[in-house]
Amino acid sequence: MGKVLHRDHRTGLTGQLLQLSSPMILANLAYALLGAADTFFLGRVSTVALGAVGLASLMFLTFSLLMRGTINGTTTFVSRMFGAGNHVQAGKYFQTFLFLSAIISPVILLLPALFRLYFGAIRPDPEVAQQALLYVSIRLWEIPFSLAVTACIGFFVGIGNSRTPMLLSWISVIVNVAANYVLIFGHLGFPAMGIAGAALGTVVAVGLQAVIALYLVFRRYGKDYELHRWELPSFAAFLATAKVGLPMGITEAMEVAAYTTFFALISRLGTSQLAASQIANQVASVAFMPGFALSAATGSLVSRFMGSRQLHLSRSVGYTGAALGASFMGFLGILFWIFSAQVGRVFSADPEVLAYTRVVLRMMAFYQAFDGFCIVFRGALNGAGDTRFTMAVTTIGSWAVFIPSVYGLAFGLNAGLVGAWLGAIVYIFSIGLVFALRFWRGRWQSIRLQ
Repeated sequence: MGKVLHRDHRTGLTGQLLQLSSPMILANLAYALLGAADTFFLGRVSTVALGAVGLASLMFLTFSLLMRGTINGTTTFVSRMFGAGNHVQAGKYFQTFLFLSAIISPVILLLPALFRLYFGAIRPDPEVAQQALLYVSIRLWEIPFSLAVTACIGFFVGIGNSRTPMLLSWISVIVNVAANYVLIFGHLGFPAMGIAGAALGTVVAVGLQAVIALYLVFRRYGKDYELHRWELPSFAAFLATAKVGLPMGITEAMEVAAYTTFFALISRLGTSQLAASQIANQVASVAFMPGFALSAATGSLVSRFMGSRQLHLSRSVGYTGAALGASFMGFLGILFWIFSAQVGRVFSADPEVLAYTRVVLRMMAFYQAFDGFCIVFRGALNGAGDTRFTMAVTTIGSWAVFIPSVYGLAFGLNAGLVGAWLGAIVYIFSIGLVFALRFWRGRWQSIRLQ
């Protein structure tokens, strides 16, 4: 009898995870298409533009995610208060993260000069660097809007509403694709702006998304969560949110910074290798959808069950989410291997680029299941508030394991593109094992947010 109840219990958690994560998978698909749209259109402009947008996007994400990752703490706080039945406090935490968004947005004014210094240090292909700087300088104006969107989505997911974020993301994609078509190639009376048009189209799309997201939050939940009662958050509230949110931002920024450096190192191998890696990275971003969606859903439910003092459910939902993440991403890894030759043709007709793309996709196929496992356990730990640990592991792993492995294999051992991607595989396996062990030991169960 006990075994039957246990199976039913796990089935219930699986259902909750799938119900919350399924719309988020579709939302993540939209965000993947947001980047893929730039890749698709710019692949028709030139190989240099294709490589530049990949490098620039990672460079942009390094700093964007530092700020957006910090605001992602909204989900952890709102979920914990929602689980405890304290809707008013959940609303106050949402407002605190909106204030925090406004405070950190002006940092974008300092970033163009920093990007130029970074390129001066890593010395990528000069033409790629010029195009990448143009693209990222425009994309920076997206950040204030994306921070507001992140806070709104964190609120929605925290209270168990993942359908609205899905709709918001698809609105953004539709607007972005239309704007790209008009601005990149010059239609409807607009000049052909090339890579600058791709960046501007994304800014317009995210700006519209922010306006709609804020309207929906305050229109639907303003009364129940007392969102219309504004007051300046206390220093204690800012400190509490920063302790959880800032490490999340640093975690994402450090990892993307490492991947930015990874792609910059690949650019030294040649523009074809860089373009192939960018194509593979865009395709992989689709494979990450179930992993990241289940990570966010698992983290939200872990926090919610901790708020309702059901710690046994928090632990169970973590293991269930990790199993689902590994299964979904492992299946997509099989598809990577089978269709590696066909996928590249969607983005490029260059034979050399296609050959390299096939190699990279088949390498990615090997670690997809383990990557899903890693992503979900990190999300579970973040949902519990164990964000300083995930920050430390990701930072050390990125710069003491990932980049040294890439450089040593690609250049030290002259393994080229294959060596570079082997370094990425070593990194994923290393941090995944550490996150799984941390969750298993259970120290996260005693973490308090205030």
